[in-house]
Amino acid sequence: MKKIVLLSLSLSIALFCFSQQRALITKSLRDLSVTREFRPAIDDISANENSIKMLYKESSMLDENVIGKSFYDLQTNGCTQNRIYYYEDGTIGVVWTMGFTSPSFPERGTGYNFFDGNSWDDIPDERIETQRTGWPSYAPWGANGEIVISHSGNTDGIIISKRPDKGTGNWTQSQLIGPAGHEKIEWPRMITSGTDNSIIQLLSVTAPVANGGSIYNGQDGATLYSRSTDGGATWDPENILLDGMGSDYNTAISADEVSWAEPRANTLAFLVSDAWHDMFLMKSTDGGDTWEKTIIWEHPYPLFDWNSTITTDTIWCTDNSAAIALDQNGMAHVVCGLSRVAHTEVGNSYSYWPWTDGVAYWNETMPPFTAPNQHDALDAIDVLIEDYNLIGWTQDVNGNGTINLLDELQSYRELGISTMTNISIDELNRIYVAFASTTETYENGTMNYKHVWFRTSFDNGATWGEFQDLCTDLIHIFDECIFPTIAANSGDFIHLFYNFDPEPGLAIDEDHPYIENTINYVSVEKFGVGIDNDISFTEDNVSQNFPNPFNNTSVVKVTLEYAANLSLEVYNLMGQKVYEVSAGKVNAGSHNLTIDASEINSGIYFYTVKAGENSATKKMIVE
Repeated sequence: MKKIVLLSLSLSIALFCFSQQRALITKSLRDLSVTREFRPAIDDISANENSIKMLYKESSMLDENVIGKSFYDLQTNGCTQNRIYYYEDGTIGVVWTMGFTSPSFPERGTGYNFFDGNSWDDIPDERIETQRTGWPSYAPWGANGEIVISHSGNTDGIIISKRPDKGTGNWTQSQLIGPAGHEKIEWPRMITSGTDNSIIQLLSVTAPVANGGSIYNGQDGATLYSRSTDGGATWDPENILLDGMGSDYNTAISADEVSWAEPRANTLAFLVSDAWHDMFLMKSTDGGDTWEKTIIWEHPYPLFDWNSTITTDTIWCTDNSAAIALDQNGMAHVVCGLSRVAHTEVGNSYSYWPWTDGVAYWNETMPPFTAPNQHDALDAIDVLIEDYNLIGWTQDVNGNGTINLLDELQSYRELGISTMTNISIDELNRIYVAFASTTETYENGTMNYKHVWFRTSFDNGATWGEFQDLCTDLIHIFDECIFPTIAANSGDFIHLFYNFDPEPGLAIDEDHPYIENTINYVSVEKFGVGIDNDISFTEDNVSQNFPNPFNNTSVVKVTLEYAANLSLEVYNLMGQKVYEVSAGKVNAGSHNLTIDASEINSGIYFYTVKAGENSATKKMIVE
């Protein structure tokens, strides 16, 4: 298999760091609105007769891993979801929607690849299911197995594929159908919880009228919750409508508007987000028995309905892409793209402002978002505070103080300039956020390309590090890089994958002919992302050892401005190392390192504290 990028510490620091100082898009572009018809998520693309154009690219400049190909290019209608998992034994499973035959893609289904700790499988050319599917969710299942739940393109219900040993063996398949009279359920989102990941937690959507379904309890698309402890053989509860998610609150919660967090013990959480209704958190601390709802972004027009007579002012809103993660304490953290829309006349016609830019952040210690005055000018989004609840935006790559983009923009179903957000939190509560952002200096003569950008907080969201462009290598100069998805779990590296192809937009939306998409896996060294190695680390960060002189033990206090690998080494006057101690990877803050002199002769020594690539040295005396 061809290996094409591994982003290392040295590359990410030398090439991919950008200042977080925000430059603005020109006022003329920010004020530009577009009018179009509402486009529901319909699993029927026969109207698009675009021909397939074969393209192939390779480069030896990078060390990434191409793990899949697909001509079917719609990976989500809104929120991205859990499709990559890093196991404790170093193996990785990845899934995506895959199809090769335009325009109807009869062979469409789940593309799957597996990393066994040494290498990836061959690029797949067949789905794992026996029938047409799409939009899979992936999770561990059982002591060593894996499970995929996907949308069915041909039958009622959703398709459950599982096997007891990850990476090997045959998949067994079963089906879950909806409530009586509403058997067709779609767009599943799934995670697993409990001992050995034996409990399946599932959300699915009753088929809306546009997809051959019917109104369910007053909603044209109701999101239902199900849970199974036996691999999907039985469900309890099964297809229930949770309190706070019914027709009293929303006229519909439809395709890809929900996103799960990776569970923490018995705590579960999922996010619901869309431009036309509230963004809210649903959280359970008892494994799904009871749920509590929290409004994060309140929509100014409750129960908005396309078929009603409601017309609106310009609305600041989420942009149909949002993601959620739980930290080690079970607190929810949310990221979402930003947009502006308006429904100015009765019917499905509406307006949106494609040049709206920003990635918002929220956690449970913060107040809900407050909508700005909709009548104010373009910078109403400035009610958000940079590096507090506004943590992402398109970058001033050429450093001239202005965002210079071509006048034509690909907006991806009303998504903003910085969009397709994803989030992961590791065992030390360090937060990693990825998003796709239209990027200046990378363009095809007509419009700019999107790149995958990365940003990190090493102190659980209190402060944020530098922006990182993960797509700056020569191989991606003429690539549109979208749909980033991060693994919830991590070791020394953050694991993610994304799609790239040479044309901005989606063939399924007739933005361009069908072309080959590449599924690209990237591992990013944690301590090469979000760290500014030019941050001062001097003797001021390292205390004098106390006591000094000493003949037993002495303590050195180290204050870090960022997370790093922390260690201490002791050298004698001839430069020989006589003692060392490592604290491993630690968060920002104060840390104590103990020197044990029981095996060190009396004399004058120097101790050097290393934090990542930085160091500071002081003298000490052993009696």
